[in-house]
Amino acid sequence: MKYDVCCGKKSPFTKSLFLFLIAGFGLIFVLQPEEYAALAQQAVCPKGDVADFPAPPLSQNQKSVPSLWLAQKQFGGQLLDRWFVDYNSSNSWVVLVVNRQLWSGLDYVGRYQFVNRFGVAAGEYGYNVRVCNRQGVGLAVYSCNGDRLSCRIDLESVSNPGIQRKPKLF
Repeated sequence: MKYDVCCGKKSPFTKSLFLFLIAGFGLIFVLQPEEYAALAQQAVCPKGDVADFPAPPLSQNQKSVPSLWLAQKQFGGQLLDRWFVDYNSSNSWVVLVVNRQLWSGLDYVGRYQFVNRFGVAAGEYGYNVRVCNRQGVGLAVYSCNGDRLSCRIDLESVSNPGIQRKPKLF
């Protein structure tokens, strides 16, 4: 059986192969459930007063898990109002509640550094991180798949245009 795959001649085999390759590459980008499964099961951002939010885990008998106290001391400053573990979600999520004014004062790199530092610290205990403000708006997500080798930070959001700033004109 002879297949005519030459560039100058059109054959059904060439068209089929081309369509198969296009469809195959399309599926690769669409079907990656293990990598983005954590994003589909994100923690819900709470609304209201910080005093009404759950307290961070604290144990007097053993090490608290996750232990983000050092990260809070080093990187949180006045930006971080409260952090807690969302036990209601099916995944393990740490929710960071930040001061909206200070968050909006950070540029993209500053936000990325903040999310990455807390994400790495929480990731050591198997947690993903969701950054929210007091109004219940999700600002950023640090999520990893099961093996923690491919983590992802999402800062920009179409549903939250408040994150996007106007470019500075010089």
